Amino acid sequence: MPLSDQESVAAALGKATDAGAVAKLALQLEDQAAQTYLFATCNVTSPAGIATAATIAPVEAMHAVILNYVLGQYPVLDDVLPVDKAANPSLLTV
Repeated sequence: MPLSDQESVAAALGKATDAGAVAKLALQLEDQAAQTYLFATCNVTSPAGIATAATIAPVEAMHAVILNYVLGQYPVLDDVLPVDKAANPSLLTV
């Protein structure tokens, strides 16, 4: 299910004029996804939901590492993945 801010993401993509701009937007989205899944591991009560989030979060973080590399940034993650960019739960409803 898309987040409720999908229109703003589509608008940002429409303004991207080169591959670097698209990669930067993709990096923002991957950071948000990784942090959102990490946030879910601590806030979801369903064991299946926690397991799903814990499985997906590191994959999203790996995507972010690759995008950092594509952008010419040294692809080292923080020791601890923060959650300050996690999607607000209110975005999870369309």
